[in-house]
Amino acid sequence: MKILRATTNEIVVSVTRKPEGSWPALTLKLDGNDYATIHSAALVAGDASQAELTIPLPRLPGGRPHSVAVADAETGALAPGSNLRPIATETKLRALVVYPAGEVYEHDKVRWYRAPMEKLLADYFNIGDMIVYDSTLKLLRYAHLEPMKIMSPTEADIERYASEFDYVFVRGSNFIHEKMEWFRAVEVLERVKLPVYAIGVGAQASQNRKIELSEGSRRFWSIVAERSAAIGVRGAFSAETLRQNGIKNVEVVGCPSIFRTRNRDLQIRVPDQREIRKVAFSLRREADHSYTADPEAYLRKQKAALLKVDGQSEMVMSSHGEQEEKAFFLRDEAAKQKAVAEFVRTKWWDGPDDQAMRRIYEKQLFSFFDVEHYDQFAQGLDLAVGYRVHGVLPAVAHGVPGVLVAYDTRSQELAETLKIPIVPEAALAEGGWRAVYQEAALNGLSKSYAHSYDRMRDFLEKNGVPHRM
Repeated sequence: MKILRATTNEIVVSVTRKPEGSWPALTLKLDGNDYATIHSAALVAGDASQAELTIPLPRLPGGRPHSVAVADAETGALAPGSNLRPIATETKLRALVVYPAGEVYEHDKVRWYRAPMEKLLADYFNIGDMIVYDSTLKLLRYAHLEPMKIMSPTEADIERYASEFDYVFVRGSNFIHEKMEWFRAVEVLERVKLPVYAIGVGAQASQNRKIELSEGSRRFWSIVAERSAAIGVRGAFSAETLRQNGIKNVEVVGCPSIFRTRNRDLQIRVPDQREIRKVAFSLRREADHSYTADPEAYLRKQKAALLKVDGQSEMVMSSHGEQEEKAFFLRDEAAKQKAVAEFVRTKWWDGPDDQAMRRIYEKQLFSFFDVEHYDQFAQGLDLAVGYRVHGVLPAVAHGVPGVLVAYDTRSQELAETLKIPIVPEAALAEGGWRAVYQEAALNGLSKSYAHSYDRMRDFLEKNGVPHRM
């Protein structure tokens, strides 16, 4: 038995036939009290070994139930997902987010946290996380949103979460790895009996390998698995990583960022090569061994690719969080000098007078601190290529053809899931975008988009996630 989803109108339960062939009888409990006995055998037709039962819920005089549970009528064992607050279907919903990435304005728009110039220049923050957060908000339905405190929650915080909120979600990011820190999230969730949804989360490694999660991480993902029909992951590698760590109910859904415009009938343009002028090259200069096995070769190939693309088009290099690039974008002279010294040290520039690279940095660099500006930038492109998943996917969401460079498991699995053309590092370095622009592959992306969209929407439906897709 498992509760797949529960609303104030109905509860959907997955049941499995017993070894001797009979179906279990179920006890429906509302607010801890027995309400009805459900005889599964009378509701299931045919020879199926597993079935989903939809059980209507009554309208209670005092409003919606605070908890809904299903138990085996014979043994009393509770189904996973029991004793949670059902999602209201007719009221304005209040949502909690685990690990936000930026501040929210105008309901579902995200920008980076406001800070003094010195802090913006000194801090590295991944703008891709901001894009995924913004995209997830655009898919979900809610009236009020708050970050869930996981570092130092008070008793009052926990009591308020339990009594005033409707659901919790985990934004898609690289949350499945050995060093992930959840602080007191497990403690808070164990006391706050709400559904928990994970939408497009993923594992991170430079190559396919087994990832052994900590006890805290396994407990966190077990709670999410118990309180949802399935954990939504971005690809096969992430799904297998969770399964190897004992988390079985996972479903591959991709990433919310490619669906951010909520347009199932999106037409992804595939122009003739001769019509392409404006190309965005998404940079990922900083990468350690968790992203690539050979950082020096990685940088060398990326620079070659950048210069090759620059020579073939009206190129703009988009930066997604590195401090040195921000120094040029924000035009801070002292910080720029330090940046150049770092470029020379890492051989990213051929000396401080590298004219080609300085021209790109001074005149062809784009960065941003709110996702809305990236949307505006992307809509003027003919093609998006490069090393940033979230330099390509959100451009595709606006109908721009995109090509990813394969250098880690994240790029590989998202490309496979969403049918994004993906090419080896050497291909872009040696031939530029013209060598990797394959109309057949891009037409495949265009034709598969509606199917990918439906898969994400069906996942949200199956989980009972309030959504706007």
